[in-house]
Amino acid sequence: MSGSVQYESSCPLVFSKGSAFDMHVHTSHSDGLVHIPELLAYLRRRNLCAAITDHNTITGVREAYEHDDASDRIIPGIEVSAADGPHLLIYFDTVRDLQSYYESSISGHQGACPHMATDLVTEKIVSEANESGGLVVAAHPYGYAMLVRGVLKAIDVGMVSPTVLDDIDGLEVICGGLSHSLNTRAETYAVANNFCMTGGSDAHTLREVGRAVTVADEMLPVPEFLEAVRLQRTDVIGCERGPANNLLMGTQVLAKYVPYLGPGLAVHLRQGKMRLRR
Repeated sequence: MSGSVQYESSCPLVFSKGSAFDMHVHTSHSDGLVHIPELLAYLRRRNLCAAITDHNTITGVREAYEHDDASDRIIPGIEVSAADGPHLLIYFDTVRDLQSYYESSISGHQGACPHMATDLVTEKIVSEANESGGLVVAAHPYGYAMLVRGVLKAIDVGMVSPTVLDDIDGLEVICGGLSHSLNTRAETYAVANNFCMTGGSDAHTLREVGRAVTVADEMLPVPEFLEAVRLQRTDVIGCERGPANNLLMGTQVLAKYVPYLGPGLAVHLRQGKMRLRR
């Protein structure tokens, strides 16, 4: 494979061969509604694999790895939400590596709303993830809507220095929740600047898992698959879910945020002020 990006009209996807990882999946351990046993069963039925990338927590990964076949189907990952806006997807070869990174760099830095921003800025997250051996990918680089949740968007509005890109390995070029125009914009940037590319659904419900995937020609163990991604030897296949499905999914997960309404609003206000000061 050569790092191509392909859009499909029918999603979620089903594969008969090779490794196909949805590299952006949330579970009930953060703001998703996907329970680990049903996720694993769903992946088996569709011959899919996934990275569990819950917000600022790794308990979902740890639960998944209590099941026998998780090491073949689940990439240990985390989506870290930066204080200055962007979200970073960080992947590790093993649960032990992820656990070590989490304990040294993330634990104790979560905010009052655990699904939202930590007190860590983008540069520090990226630097420490690199030091820990993680594969660092910018989630939804131009997302999301009016919010600054992507690294490239944060750079464009002056909230993050462009130098942070020096330590980022890749860009998520098909994110199920973004518009086609923003995904293709991310792809264009990745190709022009020699970033590896990934695809992920950003699923918070089971029906969305597999909407976008990163694919290798053959079945690979997790460490070899991540190395193939790093070396741009994988392809990205998928499609966006569109406004209606985004609204549906957002409505379904809203209850996860209701207990943290005050802290959540405080995060938005603080980041809004940061943007206005630029």
